[in-house]
Amino acid sequence: MNNRGQFSIIAALLVAVILISTVIVTYSTIRNSQIPAQPQVLSAIDETNFAIKQILGFTVGYYGSVLKVTGNSSYAKMLATNYLHSGFENIANMHPEWGTSFNVSKIDMRIYWFTNTSYSIGNLAVKYSLTGLGIYGINYTTSCKLGIQIIKTNSTTQACLNVTKDEKNEPLINLGKQNFKFYRYIYENSTWKPVSPLNDTSIEAHADGTYYVNMSDPALLGIDPYSYLIQVEDPRGIIVVASSFSRYTCTLNWSDTFYAPLKNVADATIVVELLQNGTMQWLGQNLNLTSQTKPIPPIPPIPVKAIRVNQTINGVNREAPFQIEDWASDYRVPLGLTNNASLFNSRTMLVFLINPNVSKVTIWWNGSDTATQTPLAYTNKYFTVDTSKKTLNNKIITVKIDSKDNLPFKVVSTKGQSSATAVFMRINGKNASFGWSEPMYAITNGPVRVVLQHEVEWEGNGAPNCPNVYAHIVLTLPANATYYTYHLRLMFLNSTDRPRTITDLCPIKITTTSSATFSPVTEDGVAANGYPNVSTASGLFYNMSNIWAHHWTQLNSTKARGFGIMFPDDSNKKLYCFDSIIGDKTGALNVSSARKTIAFSPVKRVQVSNFASSLDICWYGAVVTFDGTTPIYKIQDGKKTGLWVIVEYPPTITVTTQS
Repeated sequence: MNNRGQFSIIAALLVAVILISTVIVTYSTIRNSQIPAQPQVLSAIDETNFAIKQILGFTVGYYGSVLKVTGNSSYAKMLATNYLHSGFENIANMHPEWGTSFNVSKIDMRIYWFTNTSYSIGNLAVKYSLTGLGIYGINYTTSCKLGIQIIKTNSTTQACLNVTKDEKNEPLINLGKQNFKFYRYIYENSTWKPVSPLNDTSIEAHADGTYYVNMSDPALLGIDPYSYLIQVEDPRGIIVVASSFSRYTCTLNWSDTFYAPLKNVADATIVVELLQNGTMQWLGQNLNLTSQTKPIPPIPPIPVKAIRVNQTINGVNREAPFQIEDWASDYRVPLGLTNNASLFNSRTMLVFLINPNVSKVTIWWNGSDTATQTPLAYTNKYFTVDTSKKTLNNKIITVKIDSKDNLPFKVVSTKGQSSATAVFMRINGKNASFGWSEPMYAITNGPVRVVLQHEVEWEGNGAPNCPNVYAHIVLTLPANATYYTYHLRLMFLNSTDRPRTITDLCPIKITTTSSATFSPVTEDGVAANGYPNVSTASGLFYNMSNIWAHHWTQLNSTKARGFGIMFPDDSNKKLYCFDSIIGDKTGALNVSSARKTIAFSPVKRVQVSNFASSLDICWYGAVVTFDGTTPIYKIQDGKKTGLWVIVEYPPTITVTTQS
């Protein structure tokens, strides 16, 4: 909430700057604009009409400026309307002897941005009187418009656009380099920066309003001439933000070799997180993109309410559920669903689900300021969350938070007759506890997943022999899944004055209270054909020969019941994060059929002594509970199949931008 408050303050300050600068420019323009000398009555009417039209132009510009900063059209229209009325007061004060009064009967401001044909427009109907001159009830209507059309070109060095004004689409030909601002995305700090060409010769204007911009201008280097954003501002202050593309088409390439048995399996679900910089992640790991000649353009700062998602499922294209979330701390702390009256930004994440039946995903947007958010972005059809009982249900599995003061942090997942209990953050034999606070249920009513978080702690003096460490846990329950996911973060601060000795580190251990007999199955390397070698033994699985091929393990009982853990390659490698620190193999998966446990243990075989340096590390994965549903691993029709495929061979993606 504090982050949202800070954003509101920043937005308000930006709006204030826009207002002050716009008022100064508007009033000075009106006062300094002259019309030829005419008889007093006609001159007064012409001057008033001219001033009204000028005020409308600046009002439309102010509306667009506020909307660009906040994304909130209602708020922007309120401020712009107030600004319009203050402009009328100023007109009246310019000639108090005229006794000017105004009555606005219609003010309509509209924009259509972030497409290759974009515009800003304002329509005004006003009745005014000049009582000092004996003039009453003059009806005056006027409009202002700025339109931009981005024209496709095969040139790799030029961008081409056509600029027109007002309802007759008159060519606007008096623009210079200062009127054109391209959006450059700064990856280092995840911000957009508007840049104008450095050289006047980089802008070539034609009589029909067509402009050619030389993209080899030093200020524009690195901006893709095929996929770009541009803001154009005319002398009236009206702005338009146009985009050469308005959709991303993501073609999914599923390996038939591994996914054929999973076709039409409802619970083979992958959760895709799309970030502003164009990165798509699954369990904290970037999804692989096919070889592309150009990088994926970042998502423009478009209003959240405008975004839509389509999927092609078994050949049928239709809109699909998704949710847009706010996160902090480099996407590690969930805050909640994004307000639909805000802009997509560097702390915003678009989340949707895919499975092997999805061949294409299209993310697109409606450029109108009157667009309303689709119900598919906020309608909850899957989840029941009871915070009093601390239970989450997605109609397939139930997840219960077992929270008691100063007792270990536990999560129990249940599917039918199968259940698994996960205990989190054990250091040197002591588990982190709930402390004095409950988890924060960040998202409980989303269309595709529930999200909660908790900052656990260690009772008393903290983790034994391991000072200056903090732990943060994020859990998500997706729709159509037999698993929940975890982000487990440990933050070791610099501890030179109190070095740590870690004999045991286990971010997550899974076990069961079932009396059934369980047998283990663990990935133990990959065969030449790409399928996993499996082990049915208990014991430690670690980096035996520089091959990190232990992405999953499960414990099976009879009647296709059981539980297990799976994680992608990045987290598999992070299982061995302390190996390089001590120069020995210590990280391991610890599997025991006798104790019915699976433990993810970055410190197990060898202790870590005198560890004083800082380290911020996060492990991602999923806990699966199955009963008659798809397990992590099984042999079907002679093929090794199961949910392990979605972490070891997620689909590759080809992304293109289109207008």
